[in-house]
Amino acid sequence: MSEMTAPSEPRTVAFQLIRTTALDEAARHTPGADAQPPANWEMHRSLTAALEGWQKNGGTLTESLLLTEWLAVELAAYLFQQLRDQDRMERWLRDFGDEVCQVQQHGHPAGPTAIEILSVVAEDVAARPQRPAEAERLTRIATPYLLYLRRGHEVEDAREMALTFVLWAGAQLAALMHHEAERITAYLDVRDHAAPQP
Repeated sequence: MSEMTAPSEPRTVAFQLIRTTALDEAARHTPGADAQPPANWEMHRSLTAALEGWQKNGGTLTESLLLTEWLAVELAAYLFQQLRDQDRMERWLRDFGDEVCQVQQHGHPAGPTAIEILSVVAEDVAARPQRPAEAERLTRIATPYLLYLRRGHEVEDAREMALTFVLWAGAQLAALMHHEAERITAYLDVRDHAAPQP
């Protein structure tokens, strides 16, 4: 993943993160690969650099919220392409949300907030797949997101939220593309050029 130079557009950061994570996931599924590869610290550093760049320009809250929105929209679209039905999507969200809440029991978990945000995005994914929100939906996403960010820890918390979404999105996209790196790359190339600008 090429180094993100600040300030980066949230959309650009989102697609770079998803690309890296989905390709890492595909590599993990190749014959003979390690089941648990090491963490991708380059991606972690690049995301941190983008967030710190937004912080220097006074845009941490706005830009990181837009990044979260892009990641949630992409994840919801990948899920919908696999499930193909709003009822199945809602059941998946309930089951996965319960699992996330049971697993993430530490003091300040990102998962439950991410599920709340994903639930808002998923409400109309069939009507507008892979498009960012209008003002009303963005406000509904912003409420739990901003409550999650702690004063003085905005970069740390925004990074945790983004990483939570990107790990889920990368895994779902890789599965959707049958863990084939070429298909992942081709799909994201098309998405990157076709996705509407905010």
